[in-house]
Amino acid sequence: MKTTIHILPLILIPLLLQACFTGVESTPKITYREVKENKADGTSDESVFASLFQAEKYADWQPGKTFYVTSPKISLILSADNADTPTGMPSEGDILTLQGTRQVTDLTGKEVVELIFTDSSGKGTTFTYRTGATSEELAERGHLTVPFTIDLDLVDLIRDSLSGKELYVMTPLWFNNDGKSIQGKKYIKIRIKDVIPATDTYPFRVIFTDANASGEKDTYSVLMSAGTGNSHWATREFPAIFSFTDPHLQYPAISDVMWQKIINNSVSKGMTKTEASLALGSPVNIDRGHDHSSTYERWRYSDGIYLIFEDGLLTESNKW
Repeated sequence: MKTTIHILPLILIPLLLQACFTGVESTPKITYREVKENKADGTSDESVFASLFQAEKYADWQPGKTFYVTSPKISLILSADNADTPTGMPSEGDILTLQGTRQVTDLTGKEVVELIFTDSSGKGTTFTYRTGATSEELAERGHLTVPFTIDLDLVDLIRDSLSGKELYVMTPLWFNNDGKSIQGKKYIKIRIKDVIPATDTYPFRVIFTDANASGEKDTYSVLMSAGTGNSHWATREFPAIFSFTDPHLQYPAISDVMWQKIINNSVSKGMTKTEASLALGSPVNIDRGHDHSSTYERWRYSDGIYLIFEDGLLTESNKW
């Protein structure tokens, strides 16, 4: 393989490889207000807000940019310039720091870009990631994803946007301080405390407290992705997890007593189908029937829970 430049000693890399970048100045950030003023009819405020969670374009990358490693599988896509064994490769939780780029000739004779990194181990090892694209192709593509990493600039952007905000959480899929999955509440007001990198599937862990809790407040978290074009990330974005307004306002006919049951993911006799679906979500299967005087529906969920409605009201369940 022919390279167009040689790796310099590690101490000189941050200084000499800066010339490999275009020197493009970062573009001014678009504000939520600007996007909201130009939003299309029918677009929710949450979707407009989430549209600002975009990773920095490749043309704006500079030496010193950092990435959180989500998996030891990163060894599959990195080459180590001076690591003697596979144990010298980055592992989950390590931080990769971009030092610069170089152009190399691949097997097809194409001049492609390689990214040069160091990690947080302090061993002085340099790693390269071959993008498989030319500089022109990367510029045209806009965004570049380094597999098995999370762009820490994007984490910072989301943290700055969310920290201190009071929102309503829409999912009961919570995690406690130990990272264990727990059954939380939903549709309650929470206060965002922090956002940290998480997993390769759900890259952002949003940490919060119950905004209405008194005394000592426990912290919980939910996992979130963002619309940055990363195909590895699950579709679990801000509008599906949080709301700016109290969801109860959309259902004024639901009593406060019944709403408390919904918040706690529980059902009770006499619930309407709307109330039950708010409490437990949509069933995986619905069977319908009728007799001379009544109509029946049997809802079945993947975890074995079933609900039976008679004339639109809940009459039987194995949930209570």
